[in-house]
Amino acid sequence: MALLWTRTDRPLADAYSGADIARLTGLTRGRVSQLRTPGEPDALPEPDAPGSTTKRPLWRGDTVARWCARTGRRLPPRTASWLMPGADGPHLRRESRQTLRLQQDDISDPSDLRRPPIDVHVTRYTTASGSGPSVWLATVLAPGEMRRLLGWPPGWPHESPLDHLVHEILAGFEPNHRADTDLLGTLVLLPTIAEPEYGSMSGDVRVLQLHEGDVGGRDADRFHSQLRRLRPSADELRDLAQALGHRLPWWPPGCATPALVSSWAPEAQRLLEHVPPPLAGAHAFLRRCESAAADLQGALHDSVLELGRYRWNRVTSDWRGDVFPDLGALPKDCDPGIWQVAVEFNLPPVPATSGDFDEGLEWVMEHAPSQRLARDAADTFGDPGSAGTVLLDTNSLPAQLRALFTGQVTSAEASGSYRAQCVLDALDAHPAAAAGAVLGTWPAVTGPAWCATSPGTGLVALHVPRVMSAPTSSAGAPLEVVLLRTEPVGSYGQSAPAVGFVITEQDRILLLPAQGRPAELAAAIEHAVWHPDVPAPLVGLAPSSNQPLVTVVDALVETGPRFTPWEQLTALVVPPPPGGGYFSCCGVAAGPVDGEL
Repeated sequence: MALLWTRTDRPLADAYSGADIARLTGLTRGRVSQLRTPGEPDALPEPDAPGSTTKRPLWRGDTVARWCARTGRRLPPRTASWLMPGADGPHLRRESRQTLRLQQDDISDPSDLRRPPIDVHVTRYTTASGSGPSVWLATVLAPGEMRRLLGWPPGWPHESPLDHLVHEILAGFEPNHRADTDLLGTLVLLPTIAEPEYGSMSGDVRVLQLHEGDVGGRDADRFHSQLRRLRPSADELRDLAQALGHRLPWWPPGCATPALVSSWAPEAQRLLEHVPPPLAGAHAFLRRCESAAADLQGALHDSVLELGRYRWNRVTSDWRGDVFPDLGALPKDCDPGIWQVAVEFNLPPVPATSGDFDEGLEWVMEHAPSQRLARDAADTFGDPGSAGTVLLDTNSLPAQLRALFTGQVTSAEASGSYRAQCVLDALDAHPAAAAGAVLGTWPAVTGPAWCATSPGTGLVALHVPRVMSAPTSSAGAPLEVVLLRTEPVGSYGQSAPAVGFVITEQDRILLLPAQGRPAELAAAIEHAVWHPDVPAPLVGLAPSSNQPLVTVVDALVETGPRFTPWEQLTALVVPPPPGGGYFSCCGVAAGPVDGEL
């Protein structure tokens, strides 16, 4: 037997001689020499340390520690891992589960210093007697990820999320004072990530030994320094899995949700899930498209289906292993003897369609039965028929333009149009808007455009169509242009977008099919000159690189709304680039490219 009084808590050395093993274990040198005899039941393994010779055999420190565990001569926990398998175990069982919420204290700092809470599911494993050290498996739940435990956000209880987690785990913990060690157990931070990373996550496992001194005071930053210095090896993770009695759960990106993690058990039957949690939004979009298309006929039916199926097939390709490695499969460099996939998926196939993508998207923007469907479509693909929504104060417009514009606005009935809802929302968000915004339209040459007016104020929210109409005999050719800065909306500190009104010879009003910076308005003017007979949606219109034209547009925007002859601006338009057809200035006019327009 080992003589415990001779053993120390010093860390393992890289190599041990026979004399070192005697001092480490309390055995005599003669007994160590006997244990090199092959017939001994507890014989030492063959020397395996670098520099070992026949005259001076050397053993690796880890080899000695594993031999000690196998023969019942366990080293102190501060010297070698207590999880090494041996004749006496360890054999652990699940004792309890809990979900902890870690969050900042209430602070008065700016919002950019605030961090979302971190939810952690903790499973505790103990020996059957409950008297030995414990293992805590900690899984950070989605949408969080394990690395969020390793930072120092301001105003966090106990100085950091990791210290906060340890404090919550050990709260009310009663150590066993009869034990011959102050080790309470091992905290294992399992790897979870929110977004796909094409590589193994096994290297992100963190293991932390917790001792009685950790219940109270401790040295600042000790936990973090241990995690940075000590990375578990494959052998250590294999020891952990053997002690727990099951392989460690590996969670695909974004799939460690509270429902899936709390219901996971190593011995439970694996139930195939149809939709990975990160794809829930795309699947709901597909279902909404299918529901909307059920009430449609012919080509429009196929076009609306095309939206949902295109997005679904695109986002599921990474989970089918078509191009990249399957995100739901165990990475190749993760040892299947240590890790197991915690949840598996059986993605339903989606038949291909041949609908008109643009037709389906336009119908959804104006007629979708669900605002959620239209909003998701706009967030995913954009709105090819809209340059955006702007807010105008008509009191700042020149009198003639104000009369032309406001006199042609007509009220409209409540509509399910997403664009109509956008103008109502933009007006409601302005602090000077009166209650009871009125939905209306104004007769743009390209068709009625949505607007919303605020009673008793000059505020108007306006939908800017992304279409430049070709000159017609009824409207006349462009005569004058008014460029102006609109009212600020959205994030603080962002300049309000600029727009341009074009007045024709017949006193009809056009809107330049762009809004934003002067370079965007200049590009719309160039397009009107280069392609006067192309009223197609200007999707992918690149900002103008004509610096003289951009400078003049910028000056007109900044000096306030005024009438400027159309020819004064078009005279600055230079010929298009050599070989520059329609696509040279507009890019791809329609159709999805990698999920965006």
